[in-house]
Amino acid sequence: MLQRFYAYLQVDRPFLLGIFCFSYFLVISNRVRAGMVSWYTFTPEAPIVTFFSALLIFLLVRYCLNRFQHNDDGQLSWLKMLQIIFVSLLVYLAANNSISVLISLMFNTVERNFSPNLLLSKNLGDIVDVVLFAGIYLARYHWQAASRYQQQVADYNQQLAQLTIQQLKAQLNPHFIFNALNTLDELISVDQKQASRYLHDFAALYRLSMHNATQQLVPLSQEVEFAEYYFKLMQTRVGPGYQLAIDPDLRTNQSLLPPFSLQLLLENVFLHNQGSLAAPLLVNISLQQQRVVVSNPLQPSAKKSQSGNGIGLTNLAKQFLFLTGRNLDISQANQRFSVSLPLLEEQQRV
Repeated sequence: MLQRFYAYLQVDRPFLLGIFCFSYFLVISNRVRAGMVSWYTFTPEAPIVTFFSALLIFLLVRYCLNRFQHNDDGQLSWLKMLQIIFVSLLVYLAANNSISVLISLMFNTVERNFSPNLLLSKNLGDIVDVVLFAGIYLARYHWQAASRYQQQVADYNQQLAQLTIQQLKAQLNPHFIFNALNTLDELISVDQKQASRYLHDFAALYRLSMHNATQQLVPLSQEVEFAEYYFKLMQTRVGPGYQLAIDPDLRTNQSLLPPFSLQLLLENVFLHNQGSLAAPLLVNISLQQQRVVVSNPLQPSAKKSQSGNGIGLTNLAKQFLFLTGRNLDISQANQRFSVSLPLLEEQQRV
């Protein structure tokens, strides 16, 4: 029964307990202001009556809300609030005065209880109670509606961000796939054993990419495995002028990071730099204070038209901020470029 009552009013027990305490202190304050300072000041009968009057006002306001409020977002205009308070006030005054008349008729005290001064005083008090408690209830209603709306906006933004991330992750660079297949076609006619190894690595890479595309975060060891397959395929295509050194501890590290993070950074290395047998380009992936660092010497590619515009790195930074709550650390000093990615433990996941 109580649960239905709470559900109808859309309140909980702590809120009603707060209203009872407020009613108690309100009555005590009124008694003290009237000069009634004695043990009677703290007796609970008046606070209980005030509390039940507040519940009746809440029921009236709730009924008016159900009748007059039809907006999906639950927001109320000032005019609508005033309308609800006014209707609740009329019904409350009519009900209270009707009950008072019936009680007075039963005890034959109509003339005494309905003198002009008493009637004016009682109705003014009822008006104050309605405005006070209806205002409290409507303030809570408005706060709940605003909280729901903010949560809906937050959920929408999160879903939108996740959708964007999924779209980004689902795309293994089409140019990479096209070039990989061209390389495979060339190897088949030149070295069938190497072509077989290349096809094995490509299949492993694609299998991992399909799996990782459905994940928000993946273990670092799994991401390192994916990065190694990617680098092998690229190295076969562009030659041994590019080398990769990986900290052995990374292969067993189960900290988390967004998938395709290392692959994107390696892709940037190939895009922006030039390696050769005479001047090999060594890419390092290491672990430093719960961050994985990808670094390489700056050896700018002569093909400026392929330099890109940094969108991939920008998107990666946004992805890290959304999924981990932390930023990338990008630095370029002493002819060396490095990106530091924050790692996340499972219990720290946001």
